[in-house]
Amino acid sequence: MEMIDLQNEFATRLASSIKSPWDEIRVHYENAVLYGESREVYSASFRSNGVEHDLDISLEALDVLLKLKQCKPKNQQDEWIWFEFFIDKAGSINLIINILIRP
Repeated sequence: MEMIDLQNEFATRLASSIKSPWDEIRVHYENAVLYGESREVYSASFRSNGVEHDLDISLEALDVLLKLKQCKPKNQQDEWIWFEFFIDKAGSINLIINILIRP
């Protein structure tokens, strides 16, 4: 599956897990080896009427997230180590990734 398809599926899974109207969804995800140990951290929230709420990511969304982690951006050989994922109520997706570049 292409990276863009996984982004869209992840956005759909996140949005469908929120039962009230929302204005924005944000996810921060890190998965990297730090000092020889694997480290995985994520946080998710959504904003509704100017108030931020924690968001529990469903297992289905986490499965898509892990598939997304395995993708590499086009023409990129190194894996990425963290991302910021934003969705607004109009459906616009913004994905910012940080790539670990090996010497």
